[in-house]
Amino acid sequence: MIPRRALLAGLGAVGVAGLAGPVSAQSVTASTRIVATGSYLIEILLQLGIGPQLVGVSGGIDHLATISRVPRLRGFRQMSAESILAMRPDLYISTTDITGPAVAAQVRQAGVQVALFENEPTLPGIEERITDLGTLVGRQRQAADLLRRFRADLANARGLVARTRTRPRGLFILSGGNRPTVVAGRGTGPANLLELSGCVNVATSIEGFRVMSQEAMIAAAPQFILINRDGREVRDGVPVALTAPGALQTPAGRARRLISMPGKYLQGFGILTPSAIRALARAVHPELAGR
Repeated sequence: MIPRRALLAGLGAVGVAGLAGPVSAQSVTASTRIVATGSYLIEILLQLGIGPQLVGVSGGIDHLATISRVPRLRGFRQMSAESILAMRPDLYISTTDITGPAVAAQVRQAGVQVALFENEPTLPGIEERITDLGTLVGRQRQAADLLRRFRADLANARGLVARTRTRPRGLFILSGGNRPTVVAGRGTGPANLLELSGCVNVATSIEGFRVMSQEAMIAAAPQFILINRDGREVRDGVPVALTAPGALQTPAGRARRLISMPGKYLQGFGILTPSAIRALARAVHPELAGR
């Protein structure tokens, strides 16, 4: 898959080339009102010093205490133009999985600049977002500094994983909160996180987030199951993650080996990904105990 960078609408034609148009260096001042969605984009914006200009943000950012009082947009995965425009933004920054083309067009038609990024769960994708967001908000120097820090943090995480001697078989199951129970296949953030942490993702026969059949689940035989925290909800005495077809018949299910991680590590690839790699690696590799 060819990496896709910023998908921009209504921005000027200067700066770094993007997918559907160039990334424009914006002059963000104290009066510029920015609405942003996607925790992994907002984390970068805060590091670039844009926090004071944020007048609206999406959910999933409870770990970002500095903007705890910024108004939240209604919804989580699909924004409405009405909720965005109610914040009276000058610039709207989001991702294509949260903001569809119709909503983006409505916001743009109201005179708001729109910048949409692909939710690309890869390490190169993180670096591109840092650079492109820095250009977008006129913080290129801060973006270069952040990129250096990110690369150093990633090198540290990779050094930890390099010390492992095992390759446990893992599977991510998304469940709880009235969600359908699905697993993370190829091209998803949790699947890539498993592999970066020195594990084998057993759902390689699936692309994206899909339901896995009972037969496929049992044949996959994960040794541990990575879950979002809602997956620990108990139904009829069983964690909801293990109600996925066949999950109880796997080595992980029989041993009740469930590993949950904070949502900030599972919502997308970003500057917290090195921390997520370290946390998961320490949880699944006994040889890393105490490191």
